[in-house]
Amino acid sequence: MSDFDQTVYSGRGTSEVSGAPQPATPPPAKKRNPWLIAAGVGCALLLCVALLAGVGIYLARDQLQDTLAGLSGATATLAPTSETPTSTATLSAASATEEATVEVIVETAEPTAEAETPIETETPAPPSEPEFGPITFALGATENYEPIDPGLTFQEGITQVHAIFEYSGMSKDYTWERVWYLDGKEVLRNAQKWTGDETGVFDYFIDAGNNPLFPGEWTLELYAQDELLQTGNFTIEAEIELAQSTDEAEHAADLTTPTAEAETPTPASTPAPTKPAASSGGGVYKLAYTKWDGGQHNLYVADTNGQGEKFLLNRAAGPSWTPNGQQIFFFGEAGIDRQHLADGRDFVFDGVSNGIVALLNAAALPSADLAVLQQPVDWKQGTARWASVSPDGQMVAFDAKPGGSDYRIYFLGTADNQQFRFEILGEQADWSPDSQKVVYRSGRDGKTGIWISNRDDSGHTLITNGGSDSFPAWSPDGKTIAFSRDEGGNVDIYLVNVDGSNLRRITEAPGPDSLPTYTPSGDIIFRSARSGNWGIWKMSGDGSNQKEIIPNAGVGPDWAYSKMDVR
Repeated sequence: MSDFDQTVYSGRGTSEVSGAPQPATPPPAKKRNPWLIAAGVGCALLLCVALLAGVGIYLARDQLQDTLAGLSGATATLAPTSETPTSTATLSAASATEEATVEVIVETAEPTAEAETPIETETPAPPSEPEFGPITFALGATENYEPIDPGLTFQEGITQVHAIFEYSGMSKDYTWERVWYLDGKEVLRNAQKWTGDETGVFDYFIDAGNNPLFPGEWTLELYAQDELLQTGNFTIEAEIELAQSTDEAEHAADLTTPTAEAETPTPASTPAPTKPAASSGGGVYKLAYTKWDGGQHNLYVADTNGQGEKFLLNRAAGPSWTPNGQQIFFFGEAGIDRQHLADGRDFVFDGVSNGIVALLNAAALPSADLAVLQQPVDWKQGTARWASVSPDGQMVAFDAKPGGSDYRIYFLGTADNQQFRFEILGEQADWSPDSQKVVYRSGRDGKTGIWISNRDDSGHTLITNGGSDSFPAWSPDGKTIAFSRDEGGNVDIYLVNVDGSNLRRITEAPGPDSLPTYTPSGDIIFRSARSGNWGIWKMSGDGSNQKEIIPNAGVGPDWAYSKMDVR
């Protein structure tokens, strides 16, 4: 029972006590006086009339109060927060009770109207459509997302560009996507759940890890729920002398041509060969290789004399240099987008996932947080491995087995990011010096061994017929193929002429010797576990002068991911 109900009932009881008629006993008279008798009769009649009137009023008021109590009880059900003030419980007179009742009706009538309003708004309104406003590109932004140095044209050398835009109608249930194009070619795509507010201003930017962005025309597309909502573009102008000498788009997209971005920071670090010594014919070059740490492959670069080792990236396998030594192509393992730095920080590469990846500023030997990675959509081959760049720098061959089938060799164009239609049944491809043929391992035509084919999958020649023959490498003079073979339970390195003649073994140490690759001067770098642990070794092209140059360079369960390359 509410406080209001208690007040009404106590008020009604008070009125009942004060208004009830009392029985009257006429005083005895010793003498009957007719005037007094008449007066007494008149008084009795008046009392009867008053009594009848009082009973009628009492009954009518009792019914009215019960009705009002019922009304107030119904109102309280609709709006339980609107109750009679506690002070009305002290009222005792009938008039005060009636006044309190009127106040309650007025007070509860207003909340009742107010209670109806939210009922109307509870009807779900149709969700507003997501919208992105026009994009403002700028070199920076304030804490309030005001653009700093906005523009549509920027000079070469900038390291980041902010894209600032207003948005509305967004929800954390929505997925939004950003797609970047450079000179019409897609270079980055990333989609994720929306984490912002429903309405506001967003500051999204692209950077190259403190390295200059490539010159050219950049375009940004913004999607929400797979619908294109906004697009914008800006241009990074190349230096005048560069623009006069060649097309800016070729410099921005052709990974085989040195760009001002790659040359300016550390021109001396380009791995140019030293002049071979007269006695050895060796020389010192840059070796890209990996180390298996028990769970992942990690990418390193060192000199071929074993000096100057430098860690580059986690979860990067099977590297291959471009011929100018400016970039390294490799297979990015799962988690390649998240790099753990030596100082304990994690660095994230937006839009990069497992598949073929290019390290664009490899010549600078950058730390992971300064690396510039590129991975167009058609490079995202999760089963890929063994990247191999052609000597002319125009194509990349790699292994993949989509759908769980046998490995096949696919080709990408480095200049236009195109995947060629032809493919070769096989794996572990290496290029001829003229970039027209590949040597590879295959079981085609029911014959497993080392094959040579034209890069368009024509002109097939079987040069060895050993089922374990693997990891072929083409010599820089074009005459010899080095490969590994398991003979009698021991894996060693063999040589054979490109026509299949003159087969000979050049390593005989206990323990596996495998994964050979040639230096430009004709020496062979290979992996060996002859000492009990995997290391990297070097020998002359005929197998002489074998020595370890990098100890403790682990090889994972699948040796193909431990491919090396020299430039």
